[in-house]
Formats: sequence, structure tokens, C-alpha cells
Amino acid sequence: MSTAPVPMTKPDQASGKGQERLVPPRNGSMLFAETIAWWALDISAARSTIAAIARGDGPTHWVEGLLAGVTIADIDENNLHFLGQVGGRARMIGQPFTAYCPPESWQTGAEFILAAVANYPPGAPRSRPITSIAFSDGWAEVSTNEAHPDIVFIAVGGTVADDRSFWSVRASEERYRSLIHHLPSALLQVDSRPMTVIFDKLREEGVTDIGAYLEAHPDLVGHSRGIVQVTDANRDALNLFGVSCVEDLIGPVNFLFAASADTAKRVITAHFAGQRTHAEITKICTVDGRLRDVEMAVTYPTPPERVDVTLISLIDITDRLRTEAQLRQLQADYTRSTRISMLGELATSIAHEVNQPLSAIVTNAETSLRWMSRAEPNLAKVHQLTTRIVDSARRASDVVQRIRAMAARRPPERVELDLNEVVEEALQFVRHEIESRSIKLSVRSGRRLPLVVADRVQLQQVIVNLLLNGVQAQTGQEGLIEVSTVAALDGTVQLTIHDGGPGIANEDLGRVFGSFFSTKEEGIGIGLAICQSIITAHGGGIVAANHPKGGAIFRFALPAARKT
Repeated sequence: MSTAPVPMTKPDQASGKGQERLVPPRNGSMLFAETIAWWALDISAARSTIAAIARGDGPTHWVEGLLAGVTIADIDENNLHFLGQVGGRARMIGQPFTAYCPPESWQTGAEFILAAVANYPPGAPRSRPITSIAFSDGWAEVSTNEAHPDIVFIAVGGTVADDRSFWSVRASEERYRSLIHHLPSALLQVDSRPMTVIFDKLREEGVTDIGAYLEAHPDLVGHSRGIVQVTDANRDALNLFGVSCVEDLIGPVNFLFAASADTAKRVITAHFAGQRTHAEITKICTVDGRLRDVEMAVTYPTPPERVDVTLISLIDITDRLRTEAQLRQLQADYTRSTRISMLGELATSIAHEVNQPLSAIVTNAETSLRWMSRAEPNLAKVHQLTTRIVDSARRASDVVQRIRAMAARRPPERVELDLNEVVEEALQFVRHEIESRSIKLSVRSGRRLPLVVADRVQLQQVIVNLLLNGVQAQTGQEGLIEVSTVAALDGTVQLTIHDGGPGIANEDLGRVFGSFFSTKEEGIGIGLAICQSIITAHGGGIVAANHPKGGAIFRFALPAARKT
């Protein structure tokens, strides 16, 4: 595209002064542009490279090779504004075009120069629409001036969409990228726009429950994992997935959900529902085959944000979960050791509980033998005695089973329980201790108590420990233990144990549940600490106080099970 000559004076390379400003021809799209920004480029040093490219024997990296010989001859005020006047016009004249042109525009500039100077490739267009930070409905156009064959004009125009300078926008983007790449967690940038099209179609078809739809059409989950693309990743993401460069992660997000397909369903469901974020703990499989536990947080874009940017952050919690599992195991072992220690304190009661049915078995068996040895055996009597033997054997077996359950190493199993039943089972362990010390036992069981969700053995351990403490607190006098259960107004089920002992010293009330605190000379002070940890782990609370009429009160509360 050429026009009538435009007078010009050779510019002063140092200052840009002493010249008549170059003005591009007003042709084609330029006539209708609301705003024009243009470059005047000196391509004299690039002539040989242009010719070589046109012959087909140009450099391998032809864009950089061509532009290496292109310098700025002039630039207009609009372009200065959009570029942020980096150095000003005077400093820019004579400098390489690539020093100021955005890198993503280099190829367009090189193609325009080839088209204008060498008509290469033949019939190459001299204008094209462009996507630009500054312009909406933008276009770019190249032209030459016959009087100055070494000058090529490249102009861009359109409706101004963002009047900030290119470099201020670029600086903002660079700050964003720097922040993303230096965040202390793995971050993936994802383009999920293809799902928006699918969601719109589903809504047009009347789909409102995306969860049910995915159950009926599981292929959509697999399809989505193929069309949603990772577009960027920070360095922590590279380390997490065991890769060396971003390109190894660019592409479909399928790898992200390889270890947990259900996670993909939930991410899709949250996106369809219009949630701003979705978070969960899931598993990922790294490129080098490791399985890792991660906290995943997905942030979906909402207008006016860039709708092509969905952010997925991943925090590796594998080591944390492993440590927590080890701590739970240690706590379980610790709790079991206190149960065994408690059983040692109850050795006399246990022996008595076992001895009673065994003695009854011996007595009934001997009596049965005598009836059988008569000339005319009394079979009816023998049947009655044998039935008693069976009952006594079952009682002995029940005692042994309770002890084994209390001492066994097993993972906690939380089920719905009737607290009154657990109290009765716990009393079986200490009943002999209570009776042998002439302690009066009063049990008031609340009626129609809601069930609680708890581990039976752990709950028995708490109650036995509290009862045993109450028994041991009373020496030298006729004692008292009152046990009561009630459904409280706050939705909890409560157990209260009141003993007739001396109570708790005021200075000790705040530390009775502390580890290794004990008022007994031979005590090691772990029983009440374990009781508190068990009740807390069940979502409840336990307190200690002194009764107005004397003695100590221990009360714990557990949340009632939800009705289904």
C-alpha cells in the first residue's frame, strides 16, 4: 500500500529533534478509526534478511532475525501513551523495534514488514483484525511511502477499551504472575470455559440437579477432564507433580483427577451451582507415580474477572495426615494402657466376679452328681441343676468377655448407644468394690434418653474410672455414690456421678484433668486426662465441681444422635 510522498528530514538519532514528523498515510481502515497509534520503522538494516526469507533461505528463527535489523524512526503520541512513554519519544527513536514492541506482537510485525517490502508470501494481507489490551474491535495495518522506501508504517486502531498504558497493564500482569509463582502452595491456572457452554445447554434442557445428571451420564465427567485445560502452573505445582517444566502440566486436567474421579464430579457440581469456591481433601497421583493427599481449593471466575481463569490450589498434607494417624495410634495405645492399669486396680473385683459363677458351677455339679448316684436318679432335679450350671457358665463368660473387650487392642468403633445400658455394664466392673466397702449405691436412670454415638469400650472406661475414683475417695466411713443420667435441654445426654468423699480442694479444681495430676500417693494422674480426651473426641465435655452437701461431682455431656 503506497501513497504520495511525505516530506521528511533525517532524524537526529540521539534526540529525535530536527526532523519533520513522519505521518502515515490515511487509507483503508485508518480513515474510520476512532483512535490510531502508529510506528514508523526503519528497515534498511534488515533488507538482506528480508530478501533471504523471500528466497526461502532465511534464518531458522526468522522473526527475531528480521526484527534484529528494524529500528524505530518515529512514533505518535497515542502509541507513546499506550506504551507508557517508556523513555519518551526522543530516546525511543533509533532504538530496536523489539525493545519497545510487546513480544507477542513481534510475529505480526515481522509478517507485515515482509508483506509490505517483499510482497511475501505473494498476496499477503496488509491489514488484519487484532486482539489488543488497548482496543476493542481492533485492527492493524501496514503501509509504505515511495519517497522513503526504507520506512514501513504499522498502525493499530479501534475503539479504546483500556486507556491504561500497555506497560502498566503488563506490569500488573507480571506482578500477578510473580505472586502466583511464588505462593507457598501449588497453584494451577485452568481454562474451564468449555464447561460453561455445556452448562448453558444443560440448563436449556431443564437440568437443575447436576449431581443426578452426572450419575446418569458418567461419560460427561470423563469428557470434561479432557476439554478443561491447565494453562499455567507455578513452581510448587511442578515440585508437587514431579515435573521439571510448566509444559509438562499444560493440557487436559485429566491427570489431576486420576486418583479420585469423584473429586471431578464434586468440582463440576460446585461450578454448575455457581459457587465461588469449592474445597475438599482428596488424593492426586504425581507424574512419577507417587500418591499424595492434598487439600484442594478451586476458585471459579465471576464477571468482570477473566472467565478463562479458574485457579486450583493444592496443599500437600500427606506427611501431616501420616503424623496425625501416628498420633491417633499413640493415643489409642495410651488409652489402652490406662484401661489395663485400671483393670489391675480392679483385680479383686474381677476375681470375685469370676469366682461367684465358678463356685456356683461346682456346687450345682456336685449336687447333680449326688442326685444321679441314687438308685432312682431324679432326672428332673438334674435338669434343673444343669440349667443352673449353664447360666453360671454364661455369667462367667460374660465377665471374661467384658475384661477382654476392655483390654483388647482394637480401633474405636462408634455406634448408637443407650447411655443407661453402658452405665449398667460399667457398674459390673466396680460393683464388688462398692459392696465390699459398704458404699451405698444410688442409680437414677433417665427415661427415654436419646441415643448417643460413641465407642462402647471407651465410654465404659470413662464411667469405670469416675466410679473407681469415687470409691477410692471414701475411706473409713459409710460412703455414697449417686449415678444419674438425664436428657438436657441443650440437646445433650448427661451423666453425673456424685461421691460422698471429701471433695476437691479449691486450688485443684482447675487442674484435675491435667496430665500427671493426682491427689493419690500411688496415682500417676493419667486417668482423668484420658477421660477428658475421650469425651472431647466424642464432641462432648466433662467438668468437675464440689457438691454443696459435700463430696465431688463429675459430669460429662455427649451430643444426642441425630434422628433419621
